[in-house]
Amino acid sequence: MFFLLRDPISKLPGIGPVLAQKLANLDIFSVEDLIRHYPRRWEDWSQISPLIQAQAGERLTTQAELLTLNQFRSPRSRLHITSGIVQDESGSLRVTWFNQPYIARHLVKNQPYYVSGEVRSFRGHLTIINPTLEPITAAPVHAGRIIPVYPTTAGVSTKIIRRAIKNLIPTIRTLPDYLPAPLRAQHHLIGHAQAVEHIHFPASMKHLQSARHRLGFEELLMVHLGLMLVKSAQAEDRGQPILTPTNFQAQFIKHLDFTLTSGQARAIKDIVEDLARPHPTNRLLLGDVGSGKTVVAAAAISAAAGAGFQTALMAPTEVLANQHYRSIAPLMDALGVSTTLLTGATKLADPQDIASGKIDLVIGTHALIQKDVSFKNLNLVIIDEQHRFGVRQRTRLKNKSHVSPHFLSLSATPIPRTLFLTLFSDLDVSILGELPQGRQPITTLIATDANQDTITNLINTEAQSGHKIFVVTPLIDEDSRATRSSIASEERHLTQLFPDLKIGTLHGRMSADEKMAAMQDIQTDQLDVLLATSVIEVGIDIKQATIIWIKNAERFGLAQLHQLRGRVGRSDLPSYCIVETSSDDPEATERLTAFTKIKDGDKLAEMDLEARGPGSFFSDQQSGFLKLRVAKLTDQKLIKTTRSAAEHLLATDPQLKLHPELKNQLNLTHITHGE
Repeated sequence: MFFLLRDPISKLPGIGPVLAQKLANLDIFSVEDLIRHYPRRWEDWSQISPLIQAQAGERLTTQAELLTLNQFRSPRSRLHITSGIVQDESGSLRVTWFNQPYIARHLVKNQPYYVSGEVRSFRGHLTIINPTLEPITAAPVHAGRIIPVYPTTAGVSTKIIRRAIKNLIPTIRTLPDYLPAPLRAQHHLIGHAQAVEHIHFPASMKHLQSARHRLGFEELLMVHLGLMLVKSAQAEDRGQPILTPTNFQAQFIKHLDFTLTSGQARAIKDIVEDLARPHPTNRLLLGDVGSGKTVVAAAAISAAAGAGFQTALMAPTEVLANQHYRSIAPLMDALGVSTTLLTGATKLADPQDIASGKIDLVIGTHALIQKDVSFKNLNLVIIDEQHRFGVRQRTRLKNKSHVSPHFLSLSATPIPRTLFLTLFSDLDVSILGELPQGRQPITTLIATDANQDTITNLINTEAQSGHKIFVVTPLIDEDSRATRSSIASEERHLTQLFPDLKIGTLHGRMSADEKMAAMQDIQTDQLDVLLATSVIEVGIDIKQATIIWIKNAERFGLAQLHQLRGRVGRSDLPSYCIVETSSDDPEATERLTAFTKIKDGDKLAEMDLEARGPGSFFSDQQSGFLKLRVAKLTDQKLIKTTRSAAEHLLATDPQLKLHPELKNQLNLTHITHGE
C-alpha cells in the first residue's frame, strides 16, 4: 500500500485517533514524520542458532515450535505469568512472560516461530524472559533479523513503531534523491531511498553502516550549505564603516590598569580592522571563563563611540547585564562614553536619551528589543553568551539600526572544535586562549565523608580572611524524594554547619531587586556565603570569591561544571572547586573524577558532547537546527568532508540554481543560523 508523505498518520492501518494522539508526543503527525523517526539503536537478532547452544547470560535467536502455553498468577507476588515450551530438533527451552496476559492471544501452539531474547537461569531452568516470538516468514519484523529500537513514549512501544514503518516500505522506496549523482559517486553514497529503508530495516550490519554514512553525510551537508548561504548573503550587505585613528589601540590601552594578553591585543586589532570595512562585521569572540572578553568588547564599544555611533550590548540575564554595567561603565566614563542600563527591572529616566543619540552604550537584557526602545545611530550590536538567544531575538536587536550594523558575539561556554566548526561556520572567529597574568590554578576535589571536616575548616578559614564562598544546588524547592539538594534544604544545613557565617540566597524566582541586592551583599561584608542555583553560571566576577561548592554535581554537564568553576579563581588568590554527589553510579563518579583532573574546557566539552549531545550547550531555540537524527558532531572527519563538499558545490553554483532539488530540500529543512 502506498501513502503520500503529507498524509496524516491516522491513515496508516492500525493507527486510530488515540494512538495518533500518543504519536504526537513524539512529534509524529504525518507519514513523513514517521519515516524520519529513525532508530536510536539496533539489536542484531539475525544469527539463527539451535536451542542446544542456549547458555545463561547470552542472547539467542532460534527457529522453534511452540509446544505448550499456560497462564497463571504467582501465589506470592500475584504476578500474571505466561509460560511455554519451545522445541527444535536439538532440544527444548522454557519461555516466560511477566505481566503480559495479552501475549497468549497472539500465539498458536504447534506453530513454528522465530524466538529471540536473552537466556537466563530461572528456578534451576534455562529460560528466555519476555522473549519476542514472531511467525516464520520471509521478511520478519521483530525477530530473526537486525531489528530497530526507536525512541518511544507512553502507550507507544517500539514494536508499534516498527510495525507501522514496515507498512511504509513501498512509500520509502519512492523517496527522491536530491543529492547530485556526481557527489554521490565521489563520496560512495548509496541512494537516499535505499538509505532510509536500511536505516529502519537493514539486511546486514554493512547495509546499516552504509545507510548511516549516507544520511549523516546529507544532514551535515545541509547544515554547511545553509550556513554558507547565510554568510554569503551577509557579505552582500552594505554596512557603515566605523573608522578609528591609527593610534586607537595604543590610546585605549593607556586607560587600562593592567596589561592585555597577546590574545586580547590580537582580538582588538582584528575587530578594529573589521569595523573599518564597508561590510558588517560578524565575529565571534570565544574565550574560556576568566579570559577577559569584556575588555575586548569595551575596545569595540569605544571605537564605535569615537566614530559617533551607538552600541547595544545584550545579555541573557539581569544578573549578567548588571555585572557588565558595573565592570564596563567606569572604563567607559574614563573614555568619555556615556552608558546606561536597561533591564526589566530598570526603567529609563528619559527614553529620548537613546533615541536622540545622547547615550553611546546601552547595556541590557531582552528589554533592549522592546518596541519603545529606539536608537539614533546604532552601528554595533554585541551579544553575550549568544548561544542562549534565538536568531529572531538577535535579528530584532539588529533591526533597531537604520543600517546593517556590525555584530560581535561573545561566549565563554566551552564548545568542542567539531561543534564549533559546524555551528559558527558563518562567523569570523577570535579565540582568547590564555588567562590574564597572576591567575592561579583552581584546586578541584570531590567531597567525601572522609574530607568533610577538611572542607568545613577550609570554608571557615577563607570566610574569616574576608573571602567569599558560593554554594550551588540544582533545585529551589525541596525534593520530595530527598535525593537532590535544594535552596531550602541547603540553607538549613549551611546554617547548622557554619553558625557564625552570614548566608544569603540567589535563584531565578527572586525579583530583580532581590537578585541585585544579593549580588551587592556578597561583594561587601553583608554576606560570607551565597547559596544559589546555576543562575550564577555565567558573568559573575567577584575577585574575593575563592570557593565554590557544587551539590549534586552529577546533575550538571561537564561544560556547565566548568562554567561554575570559573566563578572563582578570578584573582591571584588560591581558589577551590568542590563537587559533591550522592549518586553511587560508577559513570557519574568517573565523570566527576575526570572533571577534577581536566582543566581544559574544550576537552570537557568534547566529553559532554559525546555523552549528552549539543543540547547540553545550547538553548532549544539555538540548537534546533543541530537536532541531527543520524550524524554525530564528534565525527570530525565527516564534518570536514561535508564542509569541503559544500564549498565545492557553492563554488560552482553559488545559489544552487543548477541543483533545484537540493535547494528545495534546503528550504524545507529551514536551516538558518540558530533556527
